[in-house]
Amino acid sequence: MKASTLLLCAGLAAAGAAQAQPAQYQRDLYGDWRVTYAAPAAKTSDQVSAELAQAKASGTYAFGQEDYPPAAAPSRPESRAQVAQELRQARVQGEMASDQEDYPPPAMAHSGASALH
Repeated sequence: MKASTLLLCAGLAAAGAAQAQPAQYQRDLYGDWRVTYAAPAAKTSDQVSAELAQAKASGTYAFGQEDYPPAAAPSRPESRAQVAQELRQARVQGEMASDQEDYPPPAMAHSGASALH
């Protein structure tokens, strides 16, 4: 586990905690509004490790750039029959063209008359 991953988790948690605390609005010397937030409470390494373990268990943890952003875990897995039905429907609608099977694409039929004048 990289230290950068732990720092990222801690930073995201701190950002969430900062948003939960009320903001203070003040005018500066020039009359512009400045927003300040109270510092969030620091987390222990055990808390960060527990959050990381929870993220891995729920499937929301990704490593590196290959899976960014991580795919959301389905709330209810689909059955084999549902997936097969979706595949048949996609094939009927022409959404499942394979790599080179349909290349070059078929010529589009037209009336021969141009819409441009």
